[in-house]
Amino acid sequence: MPGWPDVDRADDHRILDALRRGDGQAPARLYDAYAERLHDYACALLGDRDAAAEAVHDALVTAHGCAARLKEPARLRAWLYALARFQCVARAKTATGQGTPPPVLDDPEDHELAELVREVVAGELSKQEREVLELSVRHGLTPSEAGSVLGLTSRQAASRLARARDHLENAAAAVVLARTGRAHCPDLSAMVDSWEGPLTPMLRRRLSGHIGGCEVCTEGKQRQVSAARLLDMAPVAFPPISLRRRVIETCGSPELDHTRTLIMDRAESFDRTGFPVAAEHRRSRRRPRRLAPVVVLAAGVLAATGAAAWLGGGDEPGTPTAMRLLPTGGPSHAVALPEPDPQTQDPEARNDPEDDAEPEEDAAATPTPTPPAARPTVTRPPARRPATQPTRRRPVPAAPRLSVGCPAGFDGVGSVRLSAAGAAVRWHATVSEGLLLLPSSGTLRAGGSASLSLVAEDPAAPGSGTVAFSSNGGAATCTVSWDGEKPHTSDPPTDGPTPSVGPSESPQASETAETEHS
Repeated sequence: MPGWPDVDRADDHRILDALRRGDGQAPARLYDAYAERLHDYACALLGDRDAAAEAVHDALVTAHGCAARLKEPARLRAWLYALARFQCVARAKTATGQGTPPPVLDDPEDHELAELVREVVAGELSKQEREVLELSVRHGLTPSEAGSVLGLTSRQAASRLARARDHLENAAAAVVLARTGRAHCPDLSAMVDSWEGPLTPMLRRRLSGHIGGCEVCTEGKQRQVSAARLLDMAPVAFPPISLRRRVIETCGSPELDHTRTLIMDRAESFDRTGFPVAAEHRRSRRRPRRLAPVVVLAAGVLAATGAAAWLGGGDEPGTPTAMRLLPTGGPSHAVALPEPDPQTQDPEARNDPEDDAEPEEDAAATPTPTPPAARPTVTRPPARRPATQPTRRRPVPAAPRLSVGCPAGFDGVGSVRLSAAGAAVRWHATVSEGLLLLPSSGTLRAGGSASLSLVAEDPAAPGSGTVAFSSNGGAATCTVSWDGEKPHTSDPPTDGPTPSVGPSESPQASETAETEHS
């Protein structure tokens, strides 16, 4: 990583404790530990050193005034980066681009590679991939810490980091292996042998795709290309010298209380762990407008249902509403109230209190009428409730598993068989002295397999050794031994006289003579 001050977890605890106690030296200690890191990160987001300095100033002032909001001291580093990013996002909307740009190397050691890194990071990675690569690789944050800064989960941050790292390293490996790796891979050599000069973007993408699927080129990439070294090619954007004095004065001067309050009020949205919530991650609490007609319609349905229930209450519990008997004004006639016509009948007339009040003499003189035959009551079936859909459970992803097939008989040259099941497996092998394994690391997709070459450095001499495999799908070990080259049994012994055979007598003749003599 670049040469800014190294701060460990114990230093973070001491700095946060000093901020919470209101120690007068706390702003200076906080600035000296993290200002250079935060300014470099802010320059990467804004591309403007002046705006980055203002963002770091406000972030450190906010950290000084809101230190009590942070619940876990171990997350101080991620919290400070989150505050700096919050200030950068607020300034990115109003940035004019008229400030001082970040520094650029005048004469890099590898101009083509430096230009490639700048092109890939700025133009081929998404915004979140670029930020998680910057935070994790250049600034040393864990995927969990980078996710806290960006509002992502640890798994989301890790997946974006893996994609960004592979994309950058494959692009750089295309340039590096095109120069040095032609002899190791015939396919790579065939793609670049007829090419001269810098690689075009189309050819580089073809080479990157080949490197991602070739075990030989993948091993060369892992040996010669590193994302950390590629990002370190960009120079550190150090803050201006006057920024330290400004931060200390704003944090401690009573005359700047109003300025300090305005800065802290700008970051008024914090989650329950104390991290600032950026505008793109806030959830709107306003009710959607399209729900208003639904609410009005529901209120109308409830009102109509209540009125129907009130109108249905007759003199007798089982009497329908249409069969209620009301006097018509005549002394000796009573009729059944017909069902109202929706086009001519006023619904309010049926509940007029003046129609219900009658003199006592009229009621006494009126004979008891014989009600007509009651109409059959139509019973509506109850409304069907929608069937509850069963809750769908997300399938549990299969765990990766690595299987290793050790060589049955090893005479100095053999092969080791690897196979992956469940999910992709990233593996790495370590061999003891005297053995050589090609390749020594790689990635197998789920259901894939590979055959590795195991060779003894000196197969003529007897020996033994081990091959240890480590991966995200388990570990395994192969133990091999070889006897070396055995001496020939037909050779004559080296000690003692060697029997000689006369010129006229062959060994067969001697043997025949001895047989005849006996």
